Amino acid sequence: MIDSKYLLDDEQMAQFIAHGYLQLQTDFSPQFHQTVLHKMSEVYKQEGNPGNNLVPRIPEVQQIFDHPTIRGALTSVLGPDYIMHAHRHGHYNRPGTSDGGWHKDNYWGNEKTRNHLPWSAMIFYYPQDVTGDMGPTGIMPGSQNRYKINKEEEINLPVVGKAGTFALITYDIWHRATANSSLNDRYMLKFLFFRLQAPKQPEWNNRRTEWQAPQNMLPVKDNSLLWEHVWSWMSGSPAWKSRSEQPGHLSAAGDGRSIDELAQALTGEDENEALNAAYALAATGQEGISTLVNGLKRSAPDVVEPRSFSVPRLSAHGLAAAGPQAIPALIEALDAEYENSDVRGLVAYALGEMGEHAGPAVPRLIELLQEESAFIRQHVVEALGMIKQPASLIVPAVSKALQDKDQYVRFTAGLALARLGPEAKEAVPALRHALYDSDIGVSMLSTPKADQGSRYVSAIAATALQRIRTNEALDVLLPYLQTARWCPVTTKVSTY
Repeated sequence: MIDSKYLLDDEQMAQFIAHGYLQLQTDFSPQFHQTVLHKMSEVYKQEGNPGNNLVPRIPEVQQIFDHPTIRGALTSVLGPDYIMHAHRHGHYNRPGTSDGGWHKDNYWGNEKTRNHLPWSAMIFYYPQDVTGDMGPTGIMPGSQNRYKINKEEEINLPVVGKAGTFALITYDIWHRATANSSLNDRYMLKFLFFRLQAPKQPEWNNRRTEWQAPQNMLPVKDNSLLWEHVWSWMSGSPAWKSRSEQPGHLSAAGDGRSIDELAQALTGEDENEALNAAYALAATGQEGISTLVNGLKRSAPDVVEPRSFSVPRLSAHGLAAAGPQAIPALIEALDAEYENSDVRGLVAYALGEMGEHAGPAVPRLIELLQEESAFIRQHVVEALGMIKQPASLIVPAVSKALQDKDQYVRFTAGLALARLGPEAKEAVPALRHALYDSDIGVSMLSTPKADQGSRYVSAIAATALQRIRTNEALDVLLPYLQTARWCPVTTKVSTY
């Protein structure tokens, strides 16, 4: 257990929810950061970017994530049993570089629907002082829940600070590297983390019972109902529960517009207005749910297009926020006809956000694992890992998905089994096979990304075995780890 003094407070949590980021500082000495910086410089000069091997190559990095300030922040946002993704990257910005492109991570290879609830987060770490002319990472506060941006209308915030500055950000915030016009190299280390369990109670130093916007609110686009929904969910009392128990609650009346007005906004051209309409409809009961179900059927050939928003995707977010009362309509929506069949993946996403309440949907979801669309299969597997019960049906289906032809489906199956933990003990044989996952016919020597992410399937399979933790699981995991062991001092200039 971490000392509660290291957990975030209400104001910090409100900033994270609304702005999508939070800056942190630890009490490491300046010498510690200088050691990290020196080792990074040497590794980059002699070996290039160590990529996923940052931690074994620079062991001090692990000390960073063992620090109670960092653990406390991650626990507050992702729960006490969060995990670190095997992907970690050192960003090296040399003098003379120009601005990078605005993007969301994992943007081109895998267009999974991005959760509005904090199921993932990232940390950026600077081992040296970074000023505005050194090419700091730039972020767009408040942009995390939108697929489309107008660079002229958004806040462009450079993340600057003293050595040891950390930025805890939502995984989906728009960000970029900025131009380095200084004479100094700029290093930044990036790490990704996943939540494994939905919160049952506040996991930060919570004093407020209701959502309040941060005191130092930046001029970001307003998403008050969405922010309130996230706050309530993280408090262990989802907004749909508050609406049913407290009829006078803010969410109970949506935002004051009629159903027809909200339906018009949902299908309009302004993404932020459509997003707000989806959450307002979620708060109006069955009429709103019916309108959102109709939104799923809206013509949208580009359901998975990352550079634009779609009405079906926003409708799925709204249905997820509507709570268990939307489950019957969502189960029915799994069998509806759509211009783009990938909408069924969005329906599966919404059911997954309901957690165990969506248990009645499990048999039909499992049938959808036979769909040709990897988008559908990935969302189904993710949903099953969040619904969790009945495990007797879910574990065999997800175990089989570990052999899916798509690497993202396989990775998500491993993550689902990690979320199931000890309930997934029957998956150990399938996880043993997944430890040595590779894409058939792909040469590891062709391009830097030739394996198309299969390396992460092995990593998440190892995490799932660690979470299952039976003797059988550990007997599979330990030999694999012994074989995969990295020597942190062996390099091309020191091979013995």
